[in-house]
Amino acid sequence: MWNVGSSAGLRRLAYLGARHGPSWWLRSSPTPIGLAFSLAPSSARRAIANGLAPLYAGRRVALQLATTRTFVEYAHCLAESLASGRREARAARCSFKEPSLPAALSASHGIVVVTAHAGAWDAAAPLLARDFARPVTVVMRPEVGRGARKIHDGVRRRAGVQIVHVGCDATDPLPLLSSLRSGGVVAFQLDRVPPGVRSLKVPLFGRTAAVPEGPFRMAALARVPVLPLFVRRVAAFDYEIWGGPLLRLERRASQGELSAVAARAVWELERFIRAHPSQWFCFESAPEAGAPFQAERQPSAADVSHPRRAP
Repeated sequence: MWNVGSSAGLRRLAYLGARHGPSWWLRSSPTPIGLAFSLAPSSARRAIANGLAPLYAGRRVALQLATTRTFVEYAHCLAESLASGRREARAARCSFKEPSLPAALSASHGIVVVTAHAGAWDAAAPLLARDFARPVTVVMRPEVGRGARKIHDGVRRRAGVQIVHVGCDATDPLPLLSSLRSGGVVAFQLDRVPPGVRSLKVPLFGRTAAVPEGPFRMAALARVPVLPLFVRRVAAFDYEIWGGPLLRLERRASQGELSAVAARAVWELERFIRAHPSQWFCFESAPEAGAPFQAERQPSAADVSHPRRAP
């Protein structure tokens, strides 16, 4: 999570405004707040610009505008995730970019959803639990600020989403396998690799990305499919679900098989980011902070101009 939000005091203020403030405040205040934070030089701004650079080669002004818009989009998405108890949030609209997605989410078996810090993923998670009547668990790296984490995790749980923090104990993944085997949805974020976590190397924007191996290994062990899923914020409490198709792995999948499925999932992420670059919240750049990737080569003009075909 963006460092500005790691303060318990700031998170509490954001929660009170989003949950109990007037509707006009919830809908209008994120824009000036996001703009204000975007104007200050910061590591978060540099990280966003670095992440989006392959899409704006040679277009510095466009890159800076996209970076600024990212702060604004994030502020709106954060506010709506904190407002999950409001009437507007409970009546939020979810549509699907691909017609096959509702059937995939309605399947009786468990699903490992792989998503990213992109769009309204946090605000949409309760809607998936609501619309498909199945338990949803989101697996996250613990936030640095314990107070801020406690506030936001409480909001998520009251909205019907369970949170599991990984990296604290070796037994953390055990309840996830049980949930998957009983038909639950377990969601992982691909674009952060916490220190000490095993990773897979996959292409992203012509660079080499590191994504966590755990989601794919868990899907194989539980014998459930992997579903790439990304949530675009269209307007206030109006979301569009991108993603698919279901990806399957054998129980004893090799590293090569895991990497191939991970590459397909990341291609879906790249497709989403290319369409909505200012809804990718890549606020971290240092590898020790779990940054999404380190460039191993600079993208060529062909990389930037033409998306790759799906592997």
